[in-house]
Amino acid sequence: MKKRILRLFFVLIIIGVFSHWNLSHEAAAVYDILITNARIIDGTGNPAFSGYIAVKGERIAAVGDVTCDAGFVIDASGLVVCPGFFDPHSHADLNIAEFPLAENFIMQGVTTFIGGNCGLSPAPTEEMSFSEWLSRIEEEGISINYAPLVGHNRIRELVMGEDFKREASGEEVEKMKAYVEESMQSGAFGLSSFTDPSPGEYASFSEILEMVKTAGKFGGVYFPHTRHIQSQWPSGDAEEYGYGIFHGPMEDVWVGMYRGVQEVIDIGRQTGVPVHIAHFSNVYLIPQPHPEFLEEAAARASLWNIDMAREEGIDVTFDAIMSASSISSEVPLFREFVRSRNVALKFLNGLSAEEFSAKLESGEFRERIREVYRRGRIKLGMIHTKADPYWFNCFTVLHHKDGSYEGKTIGEISDQERKDPLEVLFDLLAEDPDVRWVQHLDRRQTEAVTKVFLQHPLTMACTDMGAYPAEPEGSPLPPPIAYGMYPAYIKKYVKERKIISLEEAIKKATSLPSQVISLEDRGILRRGAFADILVFDFDRLDYKGSFLDPAVRPAGISYVLVNGRVVYKDMQHTRARPGKVLRRR
Repeated sequence: MKKRILRLFFVLIIIGVFSHWNLSHEAAAVYDILITNARIIDGTGNPAFSGYIAVKGERIAAVGDVTCDAGFVIDASGLVVCPGFFDPHSHADLNIAEFPLAENFIMQGVTTFIGGNCGLSPAPTEEMSFSEWLSRIEEEGISINYAPLVGHNRIRELVMGEDFKREASGEEVEKMKAYVEESMQSGAFGLSSFTDPSPGEYASFSEILEMVKTAGKFGGVYFPHTRHIQSQWPSGDAEEYGYGIFHGPMEDVWVGMYRGVQEVIDIGRQTGVPVHIAHFSNVYLIPQPHPEFLEEAAARASLWNIDMAREEGIDVTFDAIMSASSISSEVPLFREFVRSRNVALKFLNGLSAEEFSAKLESGEFRERIREVYRRGRIKLGMIHTKADPYWFNCFTVLHHKDGSYEGKTIGEISDQERKDPLEVLFDLLAEDPDVRWVQHLDRRQTEAVTKVFLQHPLTMACTDMGAYPAEPEGSPLPPPIAYGMYPAYIKKYVKERKIISLEEAIKKATSLPSQVISLEDRGILRRGAFADILVFDFDRLDYKGSFLDPAVRPAGISYVLVNGRVVYKDMQHTRARPGKVLRRR
């Protein structure tokens, strides 16, 4: 009897051992990806630590001391592992259907973007509801996560059509609110607006207030492009509508940016809805030449507006573009005049570059353009030539058949040749119709401003860019920041200038923006969070793109994962489309 009991006991032990081995073996096999020997920066701002990260399906299964096998192992020895970058201000939704791989974002480590900014969501339209738009993108598949906003401008145009150069009626406002409701119910995270030259410029404060209140009922956030952030000049004619023209008091040329920020803060005050200010910048502009410390003081004063609002209890946050050239790209100089956004120059629109160049031989022809300039109806790049009379110091010649001009600003050429800056442009074009230039400096967000902004705990990094292929075609080319803003931001402000720590820089590009729209399981590395992960070599991290060659893959980006799937490795997009259309819960 005892022998039988002992035999049974040993059998049970053996069965238990094999069962445990099988369970352990199965447990080891459940992880799809294991990232080993990593320097982990989790996105919270906490210090980096060493460890492993295990991924199962779409989510992170474990972080820290992980002992297991996996289907795919990434040896991150000597590498940093952090959440994928989260772009809080993007326009990728406007062309994500055309470029679903979003290669320019993926190659620099961006795994999520907030779209629908500046009032410019792709839906609703007469043909497609907001819900239908989101479903379409889901069905087609994308490589990146997309968190949608609904745009006030889109809705205003839909309701008012071409008759938008006025305040909306009560009935029209109710129709707009209905579109906001449908969009919020479909999963929009909030409402964006754009009150510079556009249909939104004509909206009254009360109209926007009602739209924000409606979004707020569903837990939405208000994302404003603040009024007068663009450089522009006033017109007393409501029908004169176009780039660089606004309707309001003359003094708003100089104090409008401050008033625009105060306007959206007041909307937050009256509605209780969180306000996230788009591409926040220096609201105290100083166009004339000045020492850097004056600009730094103005930047601190700009942040004071945010701090005072928050002390009052208003939930205000903001993002900023980490580039002194902002969203500038190289452009043919003649396009600033011919078929440009300057409506007062439409008499030039039928000319080719060669024809325009030939006509500039005529003093009478030049005088006609000069008169438009004197009337304050010419905006070059993002600078209105009346609002900033020192505009010529912000533009650089990139390509000219006379190579001696290349790399010089218009101001430098003006001084060198003792010519009026506008005359310099005419001469450059007369000599070479294919001359190309770029606005290399945006006074709203210079290096001095960015240095101050980055030290504020709320500053978040954004691109303000659309989606582009790895090898763009045509002209003008996308700006360099479309392909390398985030690596350049870390290299410049962490590695070289040591303005902030790597942990803080990553927090500003990951968990901080995800918190704005209450996405607790994005922008962070912890168990249960979605596996949006970036693996990079801090020592090698670099971006060498330029205005003439922006589509350069950043160095040092080793792997990018979106929802647990590898979308970038060996400097190449894998063509996978694991991205999701995120919806407000």
